[in-house]
Amino acid sequence: MIRNVKHETQPSTTISKDLANILASKEFSDLTLVSQDKIEFKVHKVLLCARSEVFAAMFRNDLEEKKTGSIQIEDMDSKVLKELLNYMYTDEKISKEMATDLFVAGNKYAMSGLQEMCENMLIETMSVDSVADILLLADRHSSDRLKSKAVQFAIKNIKSVSMTDGWKRLRANNLELCTDVLEKAVQERL
Repeated sequence: MIRNVKHETQPSTTISKDLANILASKEFSDLTLVSQDKIEFKVHKVLLCARSEVFAAMFRNDLEEKKTGSIQIEDMDSKVLKELLNYMYTDEKISKEMATDLFVAGNKYAMSGLQEMCENMLIETMSVDSVADILLLADRHSSDRLKSKAVQFAIKNIKSVSMTDGWKRLRANNLELCTDVLEKAVQERL
């Protein structure tokens, strides 16, 4: 007996594709975000508020942004803002090159999913040359998991890590953190 087997097919559109198209078309936008380098992005308040409690708070309160329909993002260039918006609209995975900047943005806008994705990428791509900068980043943004992984990596590779430019920056910017890592490395070797 031969049975008819139905093959499930992917729909030709998905919500993430549709939302990406809405972002690209700028249709029905009701807010403008302006990057540090003065590039404007037409966006939708409702989506930003759904994805970020920080944006939602801006519009719940009687802030200037609510009245002007424009928000100046002074600490983010257009490349990073574009990637942030792409993530907010589509939930697509971000590029590894943007992980550090988007980790900071995720922290600023209380986007735990984005922060976790960036954290995972930073852990996966951690190297002798990047670990000290990652340590500083994790400490500044209170990321215990990222900090713990970076400390472990630094301890295992302390001789090489301590000779990098990143280590010099860490020593100059956060001597206490630098000392903590060195003390843990010494304790492990005893």
